[in-house]
Amino acid sequence: MNGSIGKGGGGWRAAVAKRVPAVGWMPRYTRLDATGDLVAGLTLGLTLVPQAIAYASLAGLPVHVGLYSSFVGTLVYVLFGTVKEVSIGPTSLMALLTLQVCRGLPLEYVTLLTLLSGVVVSVMGLLQMGFLVELISPSVTSGFTSGTAVIVMAAQVKGLLGLSFSAESIPENVQLIAANVSDIRVGDCVLSAVCCTVLLSLRKLKDVKTKSAKLQSILWLISISRNAIVVCAASVFAFIVHNPVDPWFKLSGRVSAGLPSLSIPAFSVANPDGSVTGTSAMLHELGAAVLVLPVVMVLANIAIAKAFTGGRQVEASQEMLTLGLCNVLGSFVGAMPTCGAFTRSAVSHSSGVRTPAAGIYSAMIVLVALSFMTEYFYFIPKACLSSVLICAVMFMIDFAIFRRLWRSSKQEFFILLLTFSSSVLLSVELSVLGGAVASVAALLRGVARPPVEVTTLKIPGGIIGTRVRPTLALVYMNMTHVLSAVPRASPVFLDLSRVTLLDHAATEALERLQKKMSDNGQKLIIYNATPEILPQLEAGSGTPEQSLDIHRLRARTELEALTDSEATENVALLTGDVEKDIEKQEA
Repeated sequence: MNGSIGKGGGGWRAAVAKRVPAVGWMPRYTRLDATGDLVAGLTLGLTLVPQAIAYASLAGLPVHVGLYSSFVGTLVYVLFGTVKEVSIGPTSLMALLTLQVCRGLPLEYVTLLTLLSGVVVSVMGLLQMGFLVELISPSVTSGFTSGTAVIVMAAQVKGLLGLSFSAESIPENVQLIAANVSDIRVGDCVLSAVCCTVLLSLRKLKDVKTKSAKLQSILWLISISRNAIVVCAASVFAFIVHNPVDPWFKLSGRVSAGLPSLSIPAFSVANPDGSVTGTSAMLHELGAAVLVLPVVMVLANIAIAKAFTGGRQVEASQEMLTLGLCNVLGSFVGAMPTCGAFTRSAVSHSSGVRTPAAGIYSAMIVLVALSFMTEYFYFIPKACLSSVLICAVMFMIDFAIFRRLWRSSKQEFFILLLTFSSSVLLSVELSVLGGAVASVAALLRGVARPPVEVTTLKIPGGIIGTRVRPTLALVYMNMTHVLSAVPRASPVFLDLSRVTLLDHAATEALERLQKKMSDNGQKLIIYNATPEILPQLEAGSGTPEQSLDIHRLRARTELEALTDSEATENVALLTGDVEKDIEKQEA
């Protein structure tokens, strides 16, 4: 520390830059960086505004909540974020989880959920618990992501048809659509078909190759701005043909104008009957979502960070701290839970983003929309928002991974299937919990039942022993399985060259095995112990001489002593692979 201070405080600057990365890149910020961030930020803003409106609708929240949720996290990430492509805001996954948890509850529950989720994520970051996320396999992540996409699409079908009802599951959605089939509105159906067709067509526009670079750039800009283009066009058309008596389409309705006011999230709610719901009752209502939702947030954000860092190490703890701070501060303006989104990150990346400062321009677009455009949001057709959501999430369904895992790993396939089906039929929360438990159980099964290679050693005239070679680890949960492979022949050569983890219970089990074999007149020779486990072996009973019979370079001598002198040459040939293993380890 003193050395750092003596060198002009470089250590302090490094420490600050680690927690506030903007301190590191701001001094090197150039005009070229500013231009790139301006283009990327404005482009992202055109994507962010319609997404925010659509995701608020998906969560069953007022439109302004989605917009409030779109600028706080974006601005916070500018200072504390480490990945320039990440944009914090509403997502389909967060919206769906919020809907499942807070359906029919006052807005105070949403802001409390946002606050608590942010606190939990921040604590995870402070305790450097990013390793817990690594326990959740890609099969689980893909399963609940695909399941979420299916749920969102099913929930938005009513919007395409111009119907209004509340359903908590896919079967209930189907049932209510069938029950309300006579209320299907032709205008909404036609508008939905047009919006979906245009959205999917514009999505492909960026892949059209032209000889003109300028035309290519224009096509690309139109393609990534397709949500804003379709929402604006549909709103203008709805405004032109609007008939208050008999409207052609179901509209979004009035949106609260102006910027949000700062307030501490409520920890109690006043009910219409005059009673008050306290903090404990609110927490009971939110349930496990207070823990599950933060895990899903972190999973999504870390996955995005890994995808766009080009192989560089992701600062998981810093990302978690930043994500937690985004949600904690967002709760003070009435925001819903937020995290990064692949679609927004892809837009930033393809727009040539240079630094996280692009978020400043994205936030400006949202703030302008809140300040001057909210009266026009009234005319956004709900069918258009449903079309935007469906066309966005339909590409989140990963069909290919089902085929790949079926061919390569049946165990991972069934974990994927479990997670996907439980998210579709039960809830996303249960699917994440169930998938995580299944992933950890699969890992533990691999440790509890490791492969054990058993080889019979022969010389001319008879068998001289058996080599047993376990893999991975020798721990309390797998010793019964490993020891069951040890034959009742003398001697037994236990090769530990592939074992890198050994616990105290395993050491004691080996000592008991050696004593038992010695009492029966058998010999147990342990050799090729790796550097990671040799100290535990030698310290098993105090001193190496009184402990296990551990051999490294003496393996040949032991073999020679156990055979006739005439067979010495054959023994030398027999132990060739043993000595090669030993020589390789010594080198």
